[in-house]
Amino acid sequence: MRILFDHQIYSNQKYGGISRYFYELAKGLTSLGEECTNSIFLSDNEFVQDKTMFTAREMPSVNFKGKGALKKYLNRKVSEKIMRRGNFDLLHPTYYDTYFLGKKPTSLPFVVTFYDLIHEKFGEKFPGSLKDLDKVIADRKALIKEASRVIAISESTKNDIIEFYGVDPAKIDVTYLASSMPSTNLLKSDELGPYILYVGNRSDYKNFRNYAESIRPLLVKEPTLRLVCAGGGELSQSEIEFINSLHLSRQIIQMPINDSILAKLYHNAICFVFPSLYEGFGIPALEAFSCGCPAILSDRSSLPEVGADAALYVNPEDKADMLDKTERFFYDDQMRQAYTARGLDQVKRFSWDRMAIETLNIYKGAL
Repeated sequence: MRILFDHQIYSNQKYGGISRYFYELAKGLTSLGEECTNSIFLSDNEFVQDKTMFTAREMPSVNFKGKGALKKYLNRKVSEKIMRRGNFDLLHPTYYDTYFLGKKPTSLPFVVTFYDLIHEKFGEKFPGSLKDLDKVIADRKALIKEASRVIAISESTKNDIIEFYGVDPAKIDVTYLASSMPSTNLLKSDELGPYILYVGNRSDYKNFRNYAESIRPLLVKEPTLRLVCAGGGELSQSEIEFINSLHLSRQIIQMPINDSILAKLYHNAICFVFPSLYEGFGIPALEAFSCGCPAILSDRSSLPEVGADAALYVNPEDKADMLDKTERFFYDDQMRQAYTARGLDQVKRFSWDRMAIETLNIYKGAL
């Protein structure tokens, strides 16, 4: 089978869960003997550096006005050209732009993956974080209507699709994601001192500020303890002002990451925290488990589905609960060890290889 993945996520994302998903999917499908191609011309995405999987050119390191827009424009034009040729059996777009609907041959099917319905559920509550709300929802509605199959990355996301779009459940398949963290040969280090680990972006629905406020009493009580924000971009001026208002500028820090750095951060953390109000899946939970890091997860959306009994759960809107659970992990080493063991067992239930096999079966059903 000839499968085409388009440029979208590789134009928009330098590092993140969605581009990791498509990278792992393409690798898995290739190992199963399928032919995978990507319609990417330029990219600075980390996974595109794997030249065994990608032929895209790397973006020039020099910065100039309009660089990002130029990258997206060129990638879209290349994608449209490839689609018009129709030299593939199935298209799997990597995000929600509907640009390809009038470009590919009408007889060629496509499958679309839904990662979450954050815009539908929280768009009105957090308009600053979730932009272009009307366009995103209109595009998703069009994709659901035209797609041969819809993939959801959790049962929670599948239920949300059914609720918001009235889709026949029989049209939706669930394929779980997995962890790619290099979890072997990790050594203990006290280089950063004791720290709680937060991973990824810190936008409104991720609930970072609410969590930081909740554990302020613990950070004040334990002045050597830090809250390390891994990835998610440098702290914005607004975030710096917020942290300064808590008088915690020395204890709440941000660090750039790659897979190797992130694995070490997980392995050496007191615990990983994921206080999000909503997640379509939550790869960082599995990453923490695989690196032997006990996890505190929100009790919302897909996270209990992913974490099962391997995590300690909090109400993300209850600051007292978040403080209590964090203190329990911080002061109880035996409790952390017990949850570490549970996490190492839970992560075994998720596999990129299994995801690739299940997705290939979905493709076959779409043809």
